[in-house]
Amino acid sequence: MEKNETSMKKTALVWDNYINYLIEAIDESNFMKRSEIKPMATPKDDLESHLTSRSTHQRNAANIARRIARGLGLNEEYVYAGMLMHDAGHPFSAHEGEEMLTNIGEIYNVQYFHHNAKGVEVIERENLCERAISKIPNIKDQPELSQILRDEFPYFLDIVVSHDGEASAKDMQKKETQYPDIKTAVRTKVLNSAAKNNYKCIAQTPEGKIAKFADVIAYLATDIRDGFRLGIYKDFPESSLKLFGEILAPDFVGTDEEKVRIARTIIDQIKEEKLRDLVQDAREPENREAIRIANEITSEITGKEINFEVDTEGTNAIIRRHLAGYRKSKEKEGMTDEEKGFLDSDIQKIKEFVGKKLRVRSTVVAEVTSRMQEFFINDLLKNSRTTGTLQFSPLGNRLFFQAKAINYDTYVPKVKWEYQKKAQPRAAYGLVDLCARSLIKSGVIANKFYDRSIRKYITDDEALKCFKAPYRNPQEYEEYKRKQEIRDIKTSTKRYTSASKRSKVKAQKELFSNVYEYAQNEGELFAIKYMNTFFAIETQIRNKVDKALDAKYQTDTTTVPITAEQFFRNKIDFDIEQIRANIQGTYGTIAISPEQKELVIKQLLEKERQKMEEKMAVQLSIDYLAGMTDRGFNELAIQTGYMTKEDLQTERVDGNTALQQNKKVEELSRAMKESIEEGR
Repeated sequence: MEKNETSMKKTALVWDNYINYLIEAIDESNFMKRSEIKPMATPKDDLESHLTSRSTHQRNAANIARRIARGLGLNEEYVYAGMLMHDAGHPFSAHEGEEMLTNIGEIYNVQYFHHNAKGVEVIERENLCERAISKIPNIKDQPELSQILRDEFPYFLDIVVSHDGEASAKDMQKKETQYPDIKTAVRTKVLNSAAKNNYKCIAQTPEGKIAKFADVIAYLATDIRDGFRLGIYKDFPESSLKLFGEILAPDFVGTDEEKVRIARTIIDQIKEEKLRDLVQDAREPENREAIRIANEITSEITGKEINFEVDTEGTNAIIRRHLAGYRKSKEKEGMTDEEKGFLDSDIQKIKEFVGKKLRVRSTVVAEVTSRMQEFFINDLLKNSRTTGTLQFSPLGNRLFFQAKAINYDTYVPKVKWEYQKKAQPRAAYGLVDLCARSLIKSGVIANKFYDRSIRKYITDDEALKCFKAPYRNPQEYEEYKRKQEIRDIKTSTKRYTSASKRSKVKAQKELFSNVYEYAQNEGELFAIKYMNTFFAIETQIRNKVDKALDAKYQTDTTTVPITAEQFFRNKIDFDIEQIRANIQGTYGTIAISPEQKELVIKQLLEKERQKMEEKMAVQLSIDYLAGMTDRGFNELAIQTGYMTKEDLQTERVDGNTALQQNKKVEELSRAMKESIEEGR
């Protein structure tokens, strides 16, 4: 295929000359600070300091994106800065958090929660563009430059909203939709994601298209490393070995068994290289017995269902037992101090050998996953240069989606905790309801509805008609705020403290103050959120009406909810049952005409859109809680009485059960497998 010189034209921005100021602003941002303690696939235990954090992933993905852009002659600094921000919208509890917040949105008929679109809101809320511009020397004397930079900033936001790599091969090769300008493109994509559940969009620039590839290439490697660290993997799964066989020896053609054998051979070679110091020690006759004991210890440690990198107590127990047996076998009555010294030295040497062997596995895993990363980066670069289109070779494409499928089959299902499936979703639902009621009673939502500076941004006439709230005596609001100790002007920073040092009432008051301040600071962004929420109502209503009219759809409101899926399903199905009963009562059947269906939808829409104050209170509550870290959310839920400390004392759920319960993982796993078939 001839190279298309125009398909990957470099995006030139004025920001290119000021990119360091933007990167500084990103590094100083609140969302980046939060991402340092936000996890990737699984919440981190206090001792799990080396698991990949969200900020580490953002930097890894940004570095990979920059390399790809540089190799293709594209704007590497532009894509690097965009990718540093790409996960700004991730809520607590990773993708589980997205799932539960989307379910809460479905219950209340408000927005769908997708982190790529929410990332745009988070970045705009922090006013990151203006913060970066303010760092430029003498910028106050250059208003024209400031305006150009403001107009260009949506190019970075387009990377954020378009980066989601959970797409099929066919999706990743789609052409971008044409828009009048980049700002319209970003606004439309955010609207489609939040209001229509259409979150898989294509970037407007070739640099933006790199994001989907870089995101996945980054987490495929770190997920495997974290899997070993967590004890999920004791060895590479056979499916991974087959994949590595093709990656590490791409020119080899053979059976699956031969590919696995090649991978093991290469991995053993890497291991021997990493064990060179230990191998040298093993050649010394005096060390042979110590090496033998060390091998026995490490074999038992790596074979146990413990996390040897984190479970210090369990690891040390195994070492102590072996060393006690060794000492007992060597100790004799009447040993001289010199003999005791030699024995102590041998025992210390065994400990050193055990430590070396355990560390070697981590370095081998890092080496293998690094080679996998390099394969995908180099394949993408080579094939894209040849074809003029950003894409893998047929082999690279097949292995890329194969790696994603393996990840969703072997790692993702096993990193969820019981409290994420049971206690946390209920707590999120309860806290959203609590915060929403407080926002209404404080009057902050009503004040936004009558703020002329906000109303001018409501561009849809129907939406503007509903931009209102019932009038209440201002004294009602003031009395509520006085009772809850909510201040309009916050003069000091309130901090959550230990649950043992506060009452539930006090914790709730602090929450009310913080969510009030969050809502109070919303300006133009409130109008945008309102529009997205207004249009989301129709999508939610149409989905529920479709289910109500589907005779095959069986609602379930009788099961005692145990899991999050059952809890949310019960509440959503209650609405569907009500809709079905009303249709049945009106028409005597659910087999109604398309015209009658539209009339039902219109009536439900009118009813729901008369409650926009409630809808916005719920939406802002969701967005406020989504910004919290895992630890912060859990502590808040405990302090306010929606969770207990005992809820957190749970194990990770069974992998198969987790996969069955998580609808998004099922959907993504299925998409990955379909992509593999497409690439064959």
